Amino acid sequence: MIILEVSCLKKVYTTRLGGNQVQALADVSFSVEEGEYVAIMGESGSGKSTLLNILAALDRPTGGRVKLDGKDIGLIRDKEITKFRRENLGFVFQDFNLLDTFSLRDNIFLPLVLSRKSVKEMNSRLLPIAHKLGIRDLLDKYPYEVSGGQKQRVAVARALITDPKLILADEPTGALDSRSADDLLRLFGEVNEEGQTILMVTHSARAASRAGRVLFIKDGRVFHQIYRGDSTDEQMYQKISNTLTLLATGGEM
Repeated sequence: MIILEVSCLKKVYTTRLGGNQVQALADVSFSVEEGEYVAIMGESGSGKSTLLNILAALDRPTGGRVKLDGKDIGLIRDKEITKFRRENLGFVFQDFNLLDTFSLRDNIFLPLVLSRKSVKEMNSRLLPIAHKLGIRDLLDKYPYEVSGGQKQRVAVARALITDPKLILADEPTGALDSRSADDLLRLFGEVNEEGQTILMVTHSARAASRAGRVLFIKDGRVFHQIYRGDSTDEQMYQKISNTLTLLATGGEM
């Protein structure tokens, strides 16, 4: 079943003085099946961030459409978009986006508090997730009291606690050391194996090599994609590295 459908997506920005237009996305089309783990890669300026912002309903396209679970995001009214985002999407950011004045527990609870869930329901949702992510003993601490890897686990817990249709991860390993990054990617793999759909934007070939499919964006278009199939992580890494070399040198697939 297709959970995310992106069709002929275009985005043109007009400069502040209105004299020039910049085309960030030219014609992007792809779909994501429920339960897939997809990575998106491309050089700086390729349109990755613009694409992610549109998928996150933080920006609207100039043309084309995005459907999440059959619902056209572009038709959602502005006053309803925050509620839609909170109920359908989970976010994991490079810089964690945790509130320092909130305990880790309260940071995780925040989207449920905004949805007016009961304390009983919040706790029942939290306990299995905290156990899985290995953060049960940290919940009463504050972000400044834990490591970067632990902060990112908390961010993953916050993304999962709403049971989202899609997790959007923006450079999730970018602020982590290699060991913490490996731990996070292992957790992503486990969460995906349990059926969670994940779309991850990353510059890291090592991170992308854990995904089931990798999309490469170039000049606002899908340039190429790689499917895992029976490939090992190392084989995926090599395929990704080869494609990135072609992207950098202007070669053709």
